[in-house]
Amino acid sequence: MLIKKLVLVLITLLIANTTWADIYFKEEKTINFVITPAIAYRYDVFRWSIPDNIFPNKKLSELIWKNRIIQPSIKIELEPQQNQFTLLGQAKYGYILKTQSKSWDKDWHIYKKKSGGLKSDFYSNTLSFVKGNILDLSGAIGYSVNLFKNNLLTFYIGYDYNDYRNNQYGIRQLVNNRNDLLYPSNKLISKYNFKTQSPWIGLSVKTQLTDKFGVTPTIKYYSFKYVGKGYWLLRYDLKQDPSFKHTAKGYGLGVDLDFLYKYSNSLDFKFNLETKKFKMKKGTDTTFNSKKSIKGEYVDKGKLFDLSLITSSISCGVRYKL
Repeated sequence: MLIKKLVLVLITLLIANTTWADIYFKEEKTINFVITPAIAYRYDVFRWSIPDNIFPNKKLSELIWKNRIIQPSIKIELEPQQNQFTLLGQAKYGYILKTQSKSWDKDWHIYKKKSGGLKSDFYSNTLSFVKGNILDLSGAIGYSVNLFKNNLLTFYIGYDYNDYRNNQYGIRQLVNNRNDLLYPSNKLISKYNFKTQSPWIGLSVKTQLTDKFGVTPTIKYYSFKYVGKGYWLLRYDLKQDPSFKHTAKGYGLGVDLDFLYKYSNSLDFKFNLETKKFKMKKGTDTTFNSKKSIKGEYVDKGKLFDLSLITSSISCGVRYKL
């Protein structure tokens, strides 16, 4: 609800600014298309966990990916100009390098002690390797106003789509100080794919520090929907179409910083730092058991304990004005 209210306020401001600009600013408007190819190194920390059946305030199981990613991208936009609308579209395709994923499962017990209380024992603690790919698509419309000398303020309304695919290989069991190789690193053991749809509002300030150097910080506020599907290929008690499904809703915050060096009137060099964090507010876990399960074919439904994604990247590219 909050982001919808903010979008309505922003649309009202855009309409008001457009009307005011048409009345008081009759100067000739220029339109420049800008194309920005870039390459990035990206680091993601993604995790989800499910609660214990008996103790719902405790984690029963958790899986963590720490992915290192090479990510080429292309961005096309109308260059922001004072009292004008701007449009932008961006596509990123990431290649997950061979990195580690960790998961653990706990067995909770009640111990009869004087102090009373709860204690957990790990009955599984595994290490695998991950490969995969990521597709990020983003589009936005914005409106720019002059904040003060050499500063351009731009309001944005945007929408992001993310398709993330993890493939896990091999299993090494580490529980109780063991280091047992259960499956080799070339054997595919599971797949976990998820998609997010994220409307957002944003604000950027373009500042020209010198004739050659400029900086543009941008902040974004997201509202996201999430659907994840897991295929646990070695679990014969689970279906494979999928084995389980996660759905979630939440909010996020993103910040990025562009550094620009003007090489010529039509070419800039760009250096970017970006970070983004999504955090679940509520989510569900649905497990699909197979006919081979002892209890027969059935579906288990419950809540997710937690789900989050933190993305950080550093990139460089060139901005070419048409």
